[in-house]
Amino acid sequence: MTLRILELDTSWGSLKLSGGSRAGEGTLILLPQLRLALDPGRAHRALPPMNQVCVSHGHHDHAGGLAYWASQRLLNSMGPAKVYAPGAIADNIRQLLLTAERLEGGRPYDATVEPVENGDSIVLRADMHLHFFSTDHWVPTLGSRIVWHRRHLRDEFTHLTSEEIAKLRRSGKEVTEEIEVVLLTYCADTGPALFTDKPWVLDSEILLVECSFYRDSDRQRAAEFGHMHIAEVTKVARQFEGRHLVLLHPSRRNRLREVEQQIDERIRPVCSATVDHMMVDWE
Repeated sequence: MTLRILELDTSWGSLKLSGGSRAGEGTLILLPQLRLALDPGRAHRALPPMNQVCVSHGHHDHAGGLAYWASQRLLNSMGPAKVYAPGAIADNIRQLLLTAERLEGGRPYDATVEPVENGDSIVLRADMHLHFFSTDHWVPTLGSRIVWHRRHLRDEFTHLTSEEIAKLRRSGKEVTEEIEVVLLTYCADTGPALFTDKPWVLDSEILLVECSFYRDSDRQRAAEFGHMHIAEVTKVARQFEGRHLVLLHPSRRNRLREVEQQIDERIRPVCSATVDHMMVDWE
């Protein structure tokens, strides 16, 4: 299966996303520059090189590739790796990997499972942190935000020449300050209450949000199971002022060409950002 690939411009530079998403079948979101997977919902050869994996919740279409990932990393001697999962399911994730180990003969996978909760954060690398937040789904679910910690010249020094700034540095003067930039927010599976309870999730250069249902008759279904209907995503699209809106997770109740037509007609006209999607029909 060929994955969808997006190259999205950010203030950090071009950020590459690859993967695909279809409700009930698999959501796989990879950021190869950071060696990070935001949900291993499908086994694919592009997944094992990611040495950090987030499992947003325990549904199989978001965690189904996890044992494959750990097994392939062991087989190819890729070294230690980490899995981040909501605390409510972390023990079950460990047991899943232990069961897979036993099925393969008992050689332990080199993967550590760490529980995370709403408000927790981890360091991806010196200048990148990953923050977790709870979403509006019917089982415990965590979304995640990639935050870039960049150094920025203080405003009071912007009028100086490079030679003058260098002189200040040599004298011991702190001429820069750290600024946090939210590059990407992944909302995982969620209903629209997320955007009422946590409106700050819209403060992101790239926003990944599900858009599961497209028919008016499915509004109640979306609400019942903690998912998004296109009418709710359209409201979010009107409010979003970032660079890129990326849609995920269409139900099998709609063909992809119907989904793309709905996006063209209802979301792109009201959104100031570029609108992309990572929706696929898995083979």
